[in-house]
Amino acid sequence: MTDSAQPINKAEAKVFVISVIALSATVANATFWFGVFGRIFFTHILYIWIAATAALLASFFIPRLETPLLRLPWQGRFLLALPTVWLVLAATIDVESYQPDGPATWALWVLALVSALVTFPYLLYVIILALVPDIERLTHTKLRWALIGILAVMAVAGYGLGSHHDLFLTCENFKTGGHDIPENCRAAGGRASL
Repeated sequence: MTDSAQPINKAEAKVFVISVIALSATVANATFWFGVFGRIFFTHILYIWIAATAALLASFFIPRLETPLLRLPWQGRFLLALPTVWLVLAATIDVESYQPDGPATWALWVLALVSALVTFPYLLYVIILALVPDIERLTHTKLRWALIGILAVMAVAGYGLGSHHDLFLTCENFKTGGHDIPENCRAAGGRASL
């Protein structure tokens, strides 16, 4: 029986839905703000750092025999440590010799991007293992590809909404939300907005 012909079990379906919702909310939020301002905010990376560091520290206290699924290999711990490596390296940049387009800045940007893109899915995997016992991973190929496809759609949708925010948000919406007001925002009045 091919993988696509196999029925999807209840536990795997639950993991799929939890994964899609959790990852989509984060990805679409980050890409929305990237669409609005053309940059990724530090807070998005900080949230990943907080959760990854907490999971990494917690992994040292889990009895290995009682919870074999949550036993993190050294590679998993490495992935969870990437955001901390980025944070330490960012803190060690010499402020006086800082160059916005210098190689150290680009290296840190790439490390931040990689740590966010690689660490977050693994972090979600660890969370799912903790929340859904008896399931180690999505094994159904159809669900794995669907997860990737949905995340891509949500990332593009978030970016599209952010880059065209003036169609449904006003400058006042950003101001009321406590955000910087983008240069291309729409003044209040005219079309209905949120």
